[in-house]
Amino acid sequence: MRLEELIKSVSGAKLSGGGDLQITGLEYDSRRVKPGMLFIAVEGYKMDGNQFIPDAVKNGAVAVMTAKSYNGTIPAVIVPDLRQAMADTAAQFYGYPGFNLNIAGITGTNGKSTSVYLVRMILKAAGIEAGMVNSLVYDTGKIRYKAGRTTPDSVDMQKILSEMIKAGCTHGVVEVSSHALVLHRVDNIDFKAGLFTNFSRDHLDFHNTMEEYLEAKKLFLNKLVGDEKYVVINMDVPEYAGFVDDVRGRLLTYSAVRDDVDVYLKDFELYSDRSLFTLVAKGEERPIELGLPGRYNLSNATGAAALATAMGIDADHIAAGLKAAEAVPGRFEPVICGQPFSVVIDYAHTPDAIERLCKSAREITKGRLIILFGCGGDRDRGKRPLMGEAASKFSDLAMITSDNPRTEDPDRIIDDVKPGMVKDDYRVIPDRRKAIYEILKMARADDTVLIAGKGAEDYLEIGTKKYPYEDKAEILKSLEKLGYKKG
Repeated sequence: MRLEELIKSVSGAKLSGGGDLQITGLEYDSRRVKPGMLFIAVEGYKMDGNQFIPDAVKNGAVAVMTAKSYNGTIPAVIVPDLRQAMADTAAQFYGYPGFNLNIAGITGTNGKSTSVYLVRMILKAAGIEAGMVNSLVYDTGKIRYKAGRTTPDSVDMQKILSEMIKAGCTHGVVEVSSHALVLHRVDNIDFKAGLFTNFSRDHLDFHNTMEEYLEAKKLFLNKLVGDEKYVVINMDVPEYAGFVDDVRGRLLTYSAVRDDVDVYLKDFELYSDRSLFTLVAKGEERPIELGLPGRYNLSNATGAAALATAMGIDADHIAAGLKAAEAVPGRFEPVICGQPFSVVIDYAHTPDAIERLCKSAREITKGRLIILFGCGGDRDRGKRPLMGEAASKFSDLAMITSDNPRTEDPDRIIDDVKPGMVKDDYRVIPDRRKAIYEILKMARADDTVLIAGKGAEDYLEIGTKKYPYEDKAEILKSLEKLGYKKG
């Protein structure tokens, strides 16, 4: 595509030469630039892409897009808002795929990845080909990419959506983070429906205050305007219930605890490997067998059912999709190695998520509830004692360890957690591998051990580097050292 054609929809763009250049691709990472590409010099929070323009040129970039002045050797596109410009350029390059799919988005503090997965399973049960974007995987229907972040940057997002179309998908289900809404990652996507799951403290290193965080979530409403768009709101969340008067699409409400809504559940039973309940969707009742344990998955399932209802899926296919669902990696995922106690991995890394995780596990635990957790470095320090309070209050025994300390001192992070510990009986082992071994060594028959924070992540981020690491692998290794064996 000609450079001049590529940027025609970019507001305020100024092109210095090279309008007839043929652009073969878009890239914002200089290391991935190939000959013929337009390099987009994104100003990040740690690094400035403008510093890497020479590297991009060496790798074959034929033009650069930047929000700064440029006096280099290749044509430049100067724009007032780089994130917006990148989103518009990507949509133009890939042919606006976000307008050629039936796309549903899901936002919330916790439960987004599981909800995306459940909705996709429901669509599959209805015979609908759908791609999926969540914090675990970007699945185009044919190709599965390991997720780099909750919601990919706009260039990657538009590419993924275009690949969904090529793979024969008619629908897509996308996890929409607050970062994505602020940073234009989901611009140029014609969302047909949006689900608001829950809201609690997180990302205050980015949003500064809870009010700013909520306003970021509210931006999603602006993408759901019109009689053909559905806004699906969890009425159990006061902050989202407050959005009702601002809805400019069609409103659908749901709840896991009340029945004065469009979609709700009743008569639930919780087991260690599944959940049973009756789903009521717009007056229709269906018995549901959900292949996921945990009380909070009842809310995830009800929200997924509500979103599917908004997308026109009937109750029978909703029931079939939920029944077919299996454990989501790193989300209340059991680890079994012949031990007489339960071990569960979960991504819980906020105070609310820790509390909900503990409460869900408590309902299916006969013995003690034990939790291992940590707090990430270079992130919201204010939530650290709150996480400690939740872990200490809702478990019988807690152990504090490291969880991606990044450039912070792990001991200092742990010191930030300690004031929140409401019980004196807790342990501290900064080395996560050693901590996992020791906490499993403490477990007795009928106990439940929760390994929280990392979920399915396959790295430990120490300093500025990521080192290979998986909680599940360490758990299995420790259980084998303790004499337990599979089968």
